Amino acid sequence: MLLTACGGGNDRDRTRARLRLVNASGYFGLDLRVAKSVRQASVAYGEAAAYVEIDTSEADTDVTASTSATALQSLLPVLKRDNSYTLLATGPEGALRVRLLDDNLGQPEVGRSRLRLVHGAADAGAVDVYLTAAGDSLATAVPLQAGLAPGAEPVLTEAATATWRLRVTAAGSKADLRLDLPAITLAERGTATLVLTATRGGALVNALLLAQQGAITRADVAHARVRVVAGVALGGVVSAQVSSTVLMNSVGSPAVGLYSLVASSSAAQQVQLSVDGRALMAPPVVLQRGADYTLMLSGLPETPRADWLSDDNRLPVDRGRTKLRLVHGLAGFSGTLSLTADFLPVASGVLPGQASAYGEVQASNLAQLAVGGSGQAQAVFRAVEQQLQADAVYSLFMVGTLAAPVGILRRDR
Repeated sequence: MLLTACGGGNDRDRTRARLRLVNASGYFGLDLRVAKSVRQASVAYGEAAAYVEIDTSEADTDVTASTSATALQSLLPVLKRDNSYTLLATGPEGALRVRLLDDNLGQPEVGRSRLRLVHGAADAGAVDVYLTAAGDSLATAVPLQAGLAPGAEPVLTEAATATWRLRVTAAGSKADLRLDLPAITLAERGTATLVLTATRGGALVNALLLAQQGAITRADVAHARVRVVAGVALGGVVSAQVSSTVLMNSVGSPAVGLYSLVASSSAAQQVQLSVDGRALMAPPVVLQRGADYTLMLSGLPETPRADWLSDDNRLPVDRGRTKLRLVHGLAGFSGTLSLTADFLPVASGVLPGQASAYGEVQASNLAQLAVGGSGQAQAVFRAVEQQLQADAVYSLFMVGTLAAPVGILRRDR
């Protein structure tokens, strides 16, 4: 999608500054108010609004949600006459961050392009950014920028003018791919801003490419992340595949696989499953871009079941705390499960094949976890001295049988 912004013509007032709002946030629409007057309305994600002229002496600015007049962010930017600026809004609902970008950077040398990097996906953590030829292996590539942290000051760098393959990985891990764009074109002597933005799952990232005083190119991640939980009782051996992507191959239960990238599609994709070599019928699945999923196989080997769970690997709202949920995969137990952490309720009423909502708990190196079952006089599962790290996300998978339950506490991120 290519959306064009107007940088102003020769009839512009050179005694005033020019300002545009770019919505790179989780808000559906944002308004730009200057001196209490709405100057740009309902700016959607990735949409370019034309620059508006601003009196530099009256530049008190508010950014509001389009459905409210209450300011989400207020600022008094320092603007120079006859200069252009972008007000970049990033972050999720309830945690909007607004940054002023100078759109007056000079041209680089012939054969070079200037690229400004902005990390606006806080939940993704620090990342490495690579620009390579299309067929280059990531294993031998050197990052254009290593350790780019969310919310850090923009990083200004340069690259040769060309069409590059853009890849973003978790910082220090080439195996943890977060974005893979086959072609990104850097204009001759041009300047652009690459903004990394959030996805629904939290780990993967989208991108916006803002040409200085020009167009905005939106580039969404083309994948989802999927992992498999082998939770079949009595050591059932699990294999799982979505379309052509093998997620697990003959792994004995209990086991929790790592996330794998699977190409997303608006059409349903075929799912192939087997337990102990016997095929298990599974309906096709639609995987949303940027989302995280868990495919859990549980039950008895003779009567296994497969359940899809949506994972929310965004960081806790209250930083310094821990996100925790309970997943019910106990074979032969149709009752509900509940979870406490240090005797405080976290989840209740969790049905077979389902996951609870995430609860936020105090981080601890000595947490006591207890899982109860409806109609059970004693706890189904207990674990003491469990480490729950701050700013992390955990799932407690209950698999096996009621007579021999297995609790797997897995740090999801």
